Amino acid sequence: MTPADKTDDDPHATLTLHGAADCGAAALRLLEGARRRVRILPQRVDLRYLTDDAVVAALRALLVGSRRARLEMLLPPELARDDLGRPLWDLARRLTSAVTVHRLADEDAQFGEAWLTVDQRGYLYRPQAERLSGQASLDQLPQTRELDQRFEALWLASAPDPDLRRLSL
Repeated sequence: MTPADKTDDDPHATLTLHGAADCGAAALRLLEGARRRVRILPQRVDLRYLTDDAVVAALRALLVGSRRARLEMLLPPELARDDLGRPLWDLARRLTSAVTVHRLADEDAQFGEAWLTVDQRGYLYRPQAERLSGQASLDQLPQTRELDQRFEALWLASAPDPDLRRLSL
């Protein structure tokens, strides 16, 4: 990670991300500071870092540690069937009261961006579906608010993902 605007220790800094290691480190920092809500709109390539043991453990710790914590995932249609995402899908199946998973509407299925937001203040954003490069910040309200508003608009047009609603007994 390289700071685009300020130093790496500044929570308001915009970090430039290149590759799975940078994206994973940024996601982990965001999730470790999360208190209430995490929203994820991933693409297949994001599963390389979102299913990392440390990232899944941070999500689990947040969701188990607080009754108010919520995870909302908005998935492209085929992503919920991808075995690469199994750690996330298992988490969604086990913590159904804290995790909600929707599938993008057909008209949004080819959506090419990906992002993660935390508590309406921090974000990780990738503008291109197949390239693991983008930006992140631990504390930038305007950018996070914009991504959350876009997420909400896509969420309203989406539907619960039937593949991830099934409980494995």
